[in-house]
Amino acid sequence: MQECPDCGTRVADGLAVCPSCGYGLLDETRTCDHCRETIAATAEACPACGHLAVPKACDRHPEREAPGQCALCGVHLCEECEVGDRYHRCEDHGDVPIVEGWAEVLAIPDEVQAQLIEDNLQAEGIDSRILSKKDHSAFPVEFGDLAHVRVLVPNYAYQEAQHVLEAHRDAVGDVAFGCPNCGEPYDEGETRCSACGELLA
Repeated sequence: MQECPDCGTRVADGLAVCPSCGYGLLDETRTCDHCRETIAATAEACPACGHLAVPKACDRHPEREAPGQCALCGVHLCEECEVGDRYHRCEDHGDVPIVEGWAEVLAIPDEVQAQLIEDNLQAEGIDSRILSKKDHSAFPVEFGDLAHVRVLVPNYAYQEAQHVLEAHRDAVGDVAFGCPNCGEPYDEGETRCSACGELLA
């Protein structure tokens, strides 16, 4: 990973443009043959879609060549192991929604909580965006149930974002960073935020 000198967001090595602010990161670039993303001229794999520019062996079938690696976890995939179309994906990540190089890390019904999660991911240096019902027309693919608010991160940041979210899962599996109103952490079982008085679900 590299840090964008303009906005400080961590960006995958090989990506030519910061997805957060649009800053040009490299002088020598090329277009990925698979997804048309602008990437480093020397990149062995496209950080957006996982397409490989140099021969690699499939991690599961070493005797077979891998045309790509999972865009979300980096596992090298032969054609039999691959699940996906524009984005190379392994079986474990085949059902993760991806659009325009952004992967869904969480879908929740509450926009305030989604905003809190987005803020905390960005505080960790992970670029993130929220896709809600009001934004759906800006995306050219169907994302499913628009009643949910979706937290998205660049494909290459998916694993790191999942680790951050896992560290904040409560006893029932929900992600909880803090009070949905002010962000103040609270203990399990508390019904009202001690900092701002917000009722806690």
